[in-house]
Amino acid sequence: MKLKPPHGWNAVAWELAIVTLGVLIALGAQQVVEAMQWRREVAGFRESVREEIAVNLGTYPFRAKQKTCIKRRLDELQRWLDGWRDGQPLGMTEPIGIPASKVIRTSVWESRDPGTFAHMPREEKEEYAFFYDQFANNEVHRLDERAAWIEIASFDNAKILDHQDQMRLQGLISRARLRDERLDYNARRFLTRAADKSGLHPKDPDPPVYDLRLCRRVLPAVARSTLLTSTSAFHLWTPLETQAVF
Repeated sequence: MKLKPPHGWNAVAWELAIVTLGVLIALGAQQVVEAMQWRREVAGFRESVREEIAVNLGTYPFRAKQKTCIKRRLDELQRWLDGWRDGQPLGMTEPIGIPASKVIRTSVWESRDPGTFAHMPREEKEEYAFFYDQFANNEVHRLDERAAWIEIASFDNAKILDHQDQMRLQGLISRARLRDERLDYNARRFLTRAADKSGLHPKDPDPPVYDLRLCRRVLPAVARSTLLTSTSAFHLWTPLETQAVF
């Protein structure tokens, strides 16, 4: 006996087609909803991570505004050290001071959701990863520079510099100069790339707080004629009020 649907095979086929179409429509609608949800998630993460990157970029000009005072302080410290070596030590009149710096933020980047991150374009993911690699490299220089300046500050009010002290101070001055050069070079190169390739610019949501002692002269002024004939060619100090430093 052959099976025969009550309404015929054509009716069965029609019903199966309707069910299949309904399932396909439901699956398609679910995929559309999921795609829209992922787009919202990606857009939210993109906005947050770009904001975090912009704030991190703001740490570069924050430090750059101190560059003039940093260089002049290192020149002054070198002159102070040379005075001890020549047997004509000068007394310091002010604390040495320490350059201010800001910590890089990584909370958004480190808390990224794997699913959201997977739905971002590969080129965009690689660009963000590059930013945070550069921030990590900058932290190495920043922390070492800060450590050097903390050691330099231990010479505040020093009355005697023996040979070991002189060697140590010379090493710290050279170390601080090296970090200053690296930080300055990296900042200029990195900020240019961020603006040109990603359209990102520095943002500083916090009011700047600097150590103003860093810009005050700690040694007696040197006459211009002495500086011009000196092999060291140190920069002249100008009054803090007239310096475009901060």
